Amino acid sequence: MSLAGVATRPATRISRRNILLPMMPSVLIIDDEIRFCNSLEVLLKSEGYQTDIVNTGAQAFHFLQQRAYSVALVDINLPDINGNHIAARIGEEHPGTAVIILTGNATIDNAVESLRHGVYDYIRKPCSPEQLLRTVARSIQHKQLKQDLHNSEKRFRQLAQATWEGIIIYERGELLQTNSQLCQMFGYQEDELLGKQIFDVLLDRNSIRSMSLPEDSDTIGPFEARGVRKNGATFPVEIRVKHIDYQGRQVQVAAIRDVTANETALRQKIALTKKLADAQRMESLGLMASSVAHDLNNIMAGIITYPELLLMDLGDDFKYREELLMIREAGKRAAAVVNYLLTVARGATCKKEVHNVNTLVASYLKSVEFKELNHRYPEVKITPYLEGKLHNISCSTMHLSKSIINLVNNAAEAIQTKGQIILSTKNIQLLAPLHGYEAIEAGEYVVISVEDDGPGISSQDIKQIFSPFYSKKVMGRSGTGLGLAVVWNTVHDHGGYIDVVSTGKGSLFALYFPVDRSEICQAAQPAPTISHYHGNGQKILVVDDQQSQREIARRLLSRLGYQVLTVKSGEEAIAFLQTTRVDLVMLDMLMDPGINGCETYEQIIKHVPGQKAIITSGYSNRKDIDRAMDLGINQFVKKPYSIHELAQALNMEIKSAHSSV
Repeated sequence: MSLAGVATRPATRISRRNILLPMMPSVLIIDDEIRFCNSLEVLLKSEGYQTDIVNTGAQAFHFLQQRAYSVALVDINLPDINGNHIAARIGEEHPGTAVIILTGNATIDNAVESLRHGVYDYIRKPCSPEQLLRTVARSIQHKQLKQDLHNSEKRFRQLAQATWEGIIIYERGELLQTNSQLCQMFGYQEDELLGKQIFDVLLDRNSIRSMSLPEDSDTIGPFEARGVRKNGATFPVEIRVKHIDYQGRQVQVAAIRDVTANETALRQKIALTKKLADAQRMESLGLMASSVAHDLNNIMAGIITYPELLLMDLGDDFKYREELLMIREAGKRAAAVVNYLLTVARGATCKKEVHNVNTLVASYLKSVEFKELNHRYPEVKITPYLEGKLHNISCSTMHLSKSIINLVNNAAEAIQTKGQIILSTKNIQLLAPLHGYEAIEAGEYVVISVEDDGPGISSQDIKQIFSPFYSKKVMGRSGTGLGLAVVWNTVHDHGGYIDVVSTGKGSLFALYFPVDRSEICQAAQPAPTISHYHGNGQKILVVDDQQSQREIARRLLSRLGYQVLTVKSGEEAIAFLQTTRVDLVMLDMLMDPGINGCETYEQIIKHVPGQKAIITSGYSNRKDIDRAMDLGINQFVKKPYSIHELAQALNMEIKSAHSSV
């Protein structure tokens, strides 16, 4: 279901008498496109959200005065007030409401201005229902996280202003009197303390530090120190001292407060602040990655495809053949970096099939990557230990193989000179949860372990090794620095867990994947040569909004023996097919402006039932692909594609068309 496909109906208005806070998350839709608003309302209500619709900025502010909303979906171009101005005012007057900008005319300037006004996200119309629902849910979580941080800061301030808990009266360090709160704090009876020196029983002399200037001339302190309980345990305390008259002589009275709660609250505040900062950076990275992935992969297509076409025409002895190969491989590496960003930032999911991990490990040990690693680190010995009757798992072979490569590469880089890496697989059944690097639920698992005898990971570094914002990679030598972040996302996308153990004698990374009892997938047959996939003059309609992509596709398809026709939008494709028949349509998933690939195909099959098509895209999520397949599209080719990948997809789809006739 797309937003454009939702039936329209009259907007529901709230009662003006209802000014209570909503029991369920509520969304205010601010847009002057009635049909779009109605589609949004149907979608959001199906997910349990309460929704209201307004068509102007003035109406929006009226509704916001009547009721608190979790999220405001704001069109940037309204008839009376600019969407960014509405966002700024909501941020000032209704800080508990997350703002998401919707626009059909996205520009860099608008996006920057929106983010400057504190907008949570900036979505371009048309958008998929999945993207919208995910963004709305995350915006609510984001606001809750900020509220939790605010509450933590409030608690911290309240604790800092709390009264002192323990009182002692002393003279020249000798304890004269205490109260029950202090005795309870330190674990003593009062008679055990009287006559004793403070620094012999209560405080660590070396830990005393002045905190600030005295608040008045009669007060000494405040100080911070470590209190020492009767059982020897230490804890943080805050001390203030004053001079008083006691039984005819001047002595000191000290108020001692246990500030363990303060220390805990401070740690929680720091953790929440870091979590919030990471969440904000991840959202920014995700917005950036998904925005540029489509365009960047389109650029990479030319860098990869044209060298491939040239190499097909030039002999093996061509003078610059090696340079052309280097250009093509550089383009592939750049495309891989984009995919890395998408995996890390958007948590992009992947298609999974049942496989045996031993097969993947065996393939890696024969791969080019493994040979290059051996060449780079000739004194590092890599020893596999694979369990013979290993259970199967459901996985994406590409992502899992990349995780194995990343872990082994990291282990070799940690060793640097001479050492050993053990790559092992085994079956494990946990009868109870295992609390390691993260909590691992009880169950049956296949475990992939990579163990090295390098210098280990410091206790400070090990806490953040999976963060995409932390890396010790050497620029230009060790890779992107996203390797472990990709491993973390891959394992958790597969429903698995990670355990890490590191000492001064080495490190062990263990990846836990749930066992799958389904039948294993059949091994893929060796790919035939490109000539096997040549066409026979069939007509192919290429639909892509980028002229460069249409030209690349035209050249590849012509080389493969097809007749090529091109149009630049989904609307043009629909009109074209009403008068002209073609054997197959090659659709770009994301096209701007206008309808996307799925929407185009949905309209095409209304006019030409059974029309065969394949989808190509530089960026689309799994749900987009599933929707296309539900419509009848069986082949998806990710940009930038090679001539072999494109030829195979076309051949399979055209053959399926003939076999169904």
